[in-house]
Amino acid sequence: MSTAGRRLVFRSDRRIDVEPFELPDPGPRQVLVRNEFTQVSAGTEMNFFRLNPESGPLARDQLGYMAVGEVVAAGGAVAEYAIGDRVVTNSLHQSHWLVDLDAEARGGAQSPFWYIDRLDPSIPGEQGGFVTLGDVALHGLRRAQPQIDQSAAVIGCGLVGQLVIQLARIAGMHPVVAIDLVARRLERARISGATHLVDSAASDPVAAVRAITGDGAEAVFPCAPVPSTLQPALEMAAKRGTVSLVASIPGVAGIRLQDELLRRELTVIGTYEADMDAPSVYWPWSRARNRRAVQRLMVEGAIRLDHLITHVVPYTEAEAMFAAMHHPGTDWMGVVLDWR
Repeated sequence: MSTAGRRLVFRSDRRIDVEPFELPDPGPRQVLVRNEFTQVSAGTEMNFFRLNPESGPLARDQLGYMAVGEVVAAGGAVAEYAIGDRVVTNSLHQSHWLVDLDAEARGGAQSPFWYIDRLDPSIPGEQGGFVTLGDVALHGLRRAQPQIDQSAAVIGCGLVGQLVIQLARIAGMHPVVAIDLVARRLERARISGATHLVDSAASDPVAAVRAITGDGAEAVFPCAPVPSTLQPALEMAAKRGTVSLVASIPGVAGIRLQDELLRRELTVIGTYEADMDAPSVYWPWSRARNRRAVQRLMVEGAIRLDHLITHVVPYTEAEAMFAAMHHPGTDWMGVVLDWR
């Protein structure tokens, strides 16, 4: 193909350049997708962006792993997809994405986040890529083994936290306590289904959760990429409760081992979904199955994203958008880059 694509390149000084690249012809088992939207991950991507040194190489010069687009070319041996199919993929922030359909069988050789799924036609393109974060939230909830009327506390009401709140409500957990520093995010958490809101800038969240639940939350979900949230998460958990680390938290956390973890017999669970692309008899909830479940719940209206998409901007404005996300005080949550 002679037409040039466009992609974002993230520089070590936090500049973001748009550069052209030559579009490849698909191989026998490949499809070329023209992206309509790429969605920004507030956790993984912003960690790269925030923690990148001012000088020296960027850990990844290209970011992104959530996109909605249309198949525009397919290899001769492709039977699963046809030109015109609307799909969600793990594309970087770029106008086109080449998907190797056999990469999954090779252990996701194309990317650790390898995937391609058809997207239900009723799901808006601006929202579709966020099924991947729905998978992250659902896995964190599944690992905690939620029960009907089990109390839950969600620390951090960004997009993943909002999805955890919605899934906790769907699972029948009660009460569901939302905790955040930002009033607007707490307002959105109410829409997502939180039964109680705690402004941690105005009150002690541990005391508030204990006042609401009695003995503490039986399941606590840290959804903010802040290491210092782990100790309060342990303190607000009920005896023999579970703390499921949904957020992508960098750095080191200090916790009291004896007072909380040992004496109250808490369980702390990491949730990263490594090597979970395929189901097994020991864990049937593969990433693909989670994404299908999230799509179904979106179609049924049980999961809502309309109140969580705060910015849809042209890809040419990515540098200004990432700069705004990098600085505190900006009211942003679901951020989408438009490539149409």
